[in-house]
Amino acid sequence: MVRVLTGGKKKILLIDDDPSVGEALWMLLKDEFDTHLATTVREGVRLFNALRPNLVVLDLCLPDEHGLEALRCIRKKDRAARVVILTGFATLEVVEESMRLGASDCLHKPFKAEVLKSRLRELALETEFTEEMPAVSDAPGAYLASDVSPRDLATSSFLHDISNPLTSLHTYSAILKDEVSDSPRAGKLTELIQGSLDYLASLVEQWRAYSEPEMLTDDFGTLSEILEQASKLVQLRAEAKKVPIYLEVSEPEAWPRLNRHAVARILVNLLENAIEAVRSGEGRIDLRGRAKGGYCEFVVEDNGKGISADAAQRVFEPHYTTKKKGTGLGLYIARSILESANGAISICSRPGRGTTFTVQLPIY
Repeated sequence: MVRVLTGGKKKILLIDDDPSVGEALWMLLKDEFDTHLATTVREGVRLFNALRPNLVVLDLCLPDEHGLEALRCIRKKDRAARVVILTGFATLEVVEESMRLGASDCLHKPFKAEVLKSRLRELALETEFTEEMPAVSDAPGAYLASDVSPRDLATSSFLHDISNPLTSLHTYSAILKDEVSDSPRAGKLTELIQGSLDYLASLVEQWRAYSEPEMLTDDFGTLSEILEQASKLVQLRAEAKKVPIYLEVSEPEAWPRLNRHAVARILVNLLENAIEAVRSGEGRIDLRGRAKGGYCEFVVEDNGKGISADAAQRVFEPHYTTKKKGTGLGLYIARSILESANGAISICSRPGRGTTFTVQLPIY
């Protein structure tokens, strides 16, 4: 499918095989750019040769070939066109290869629509000046399937499949927000939708970080912002069990050096465990944050049933759980992400006297 708009706008070519993503991006960009859409490497290269667009938005996971093949072909024809890579999952080697081939940027799905639009505007201004990219070699890249383990392929497929609909929803939500700007109620609802989508996107980021810790984005937040986000996400569950959460923060403007959504998700996991551990109507949970000795420290403390010393020593092991329906992965993934950021997590618990988890992260 190809959509074409005429006029004096910059030409942009979208190469993405997911119809929902392509349509959402087309709707987002059509008023500002002369927008065209391709769904395969072959079709994308053909349209690029025919149209010679100023900008290209290129997905890496395409049905006929790897997206970097399209980038390689584009660079052979035109070393000045700006190319933005989109990917649901990519190793550092693939990102480095895309940059070596002259990509202008690499955005991970799901992303915020305004981030992509802003970046494309910047690149469109750059095209006013003819600037050739360095020549690229024909040497094979680091993205070949033979170099990827079955586990990484499974992870890549999962992240790609879940990131595409999230990308579409993010984009449609941004478009909807503009459409209902005259209605305060509708505007509030779209903000709530976007907040939930941001949180879902953070879960994808955390799974990506577990598989490839270096890929977690530098989206930092203050102690106060992170604590408030985490407490709001468990508020309904706590209220349903009649468990108050007492929030305390000192030095609220301190910045932990880890993606703020990742920190919030780790705290949500600890808070959910605490809510489950305490008695309905009798439980109490304290959520505290402070800066201490070059670190940001988060504490989740409950007055629940606690666990034995032997269980406390094993809670961070993969697949170990004291719950009937637990997976035993939440605390393991949390520790893996924290340690990748030079942070730490610890537990102190006694049967019948409650449990305290402490999370530490370097200050940004």
